Amino acid sequence: METVLKESMAAQQRYEIAEASQIAYARRSIGELARGLGFNETAAGELAIVVTECGTNLLKHAQRGELLVRPLVDRGAGATLRYGIEVLCIDNGPGIYDLHRCFEDGYTTAGSPGNGMGAIERLSDELDIWSAPQRGTVLRAVFWNAPGAANTRAPQLTYGVVNLPLQTETVSGDAWSVYAHDGEFTVLVADGLGHGPLANVAAIEAAKALAANGDQALDRIMEAANEALRPTRGAAVGIARMPAFASMPGMAVSFAGIGNISASVWTEGTHKHLVSHSGIVGHAARRAQIFDVPYPPNALVVLHSDGLTSRWDLARYPGLAMRHPALVAAVLYRDFARGRDDITVFVARAAGSAG
Repeated sequence: METVLKESMAAQQRYEIAEASQIAYARRSIGELARGLGFNETAAGELAIVVTECGTNLLKHAQRGELLVRPLVDRGAGATLRYGIEVLCIDNGPGIYDLHRCFEDGYTTAGSPGNGMGAIERLSDELDIWSAPQRGTVLRAVFWNAPGAANTRAPQLTYGVVNLPLQTETVSGDAWSVYAHDGEFTVLVADGLGHGPLANVAAIEAAKALAANGDQALDRIMEAANEALRPTRGAAVGIARMPAFASMPGMAVSFAGIGNISASVWTEGTHKHLVSHSGIVGHAARRAQIFDVPYPPNALVVLHSDGLTSRWDLARYPGLAMRHPALVAAVLYRDFARGRDDITVFVARAAGSAG
């Protein structure tokens, strides 16, 4: 089994929210995406309400923020296929002091009716949120165009991603992909040399190499990427492989990297960095070496391009590591993006690792 490649490659659409007119634009644009993915009028309308409430909350409580939106694909059981939309709502405002009460209808700190968060919770198919006083708020809401199949097994791996182009570009020079095979998940993050369309081509070719060779050893996948990228300007590539379940001792994460893709395994109290060698995949690439590090319960695997600084520490954000990995990726992007390059932040947690 592998994820649908077009879903794994897609960069988010970013909507800056600093005034009311930008909420209206985001609502219309996301509505067009929903209709293109087969959402009926009722589902599209519920999504529009949540987008409006998220944008309104950004202005009321934080003065500004952003929405990151991407399409999702769920292959489900058998031939079942459904499409979804993930909305990440991100601010750097004062945070929520009583997270449980904020979902009660009528509770507000901004003098408004106080129905926004309750409506977001009721209308979303999936919802998770993290906030802390003076640390801002990040929220993840997911909407599907159809119910999930009955008795579907829970995902073996939960992951989240932020993938955005340099703000002056229309496409991201980074790409990512996930491949599942025999109870293991392989994750690839690629950063095409430079930015813009040519970097995008190189990064996508690397992601395609994983899709075609994901059941091979990591060094063989890297060799395939190196061949595929020869006609391109080249890319930095990092590939990590982890077990689907991390509740047993003695498990490991394997990693092979060439270029400036950072990878680490984070737990409360430990932060193990994985080694990446210098070079450019497609041009001046040496043979990849594979390194293993322990993969304990509750660990997060984090891969990111150099659009993110390496100075982050999740210990500064109490409780964040136990939330959905997309919220972790969103906070790292918010607080540690360099702002002068494409950025990809990929965070994964295996089943059995957290509640």
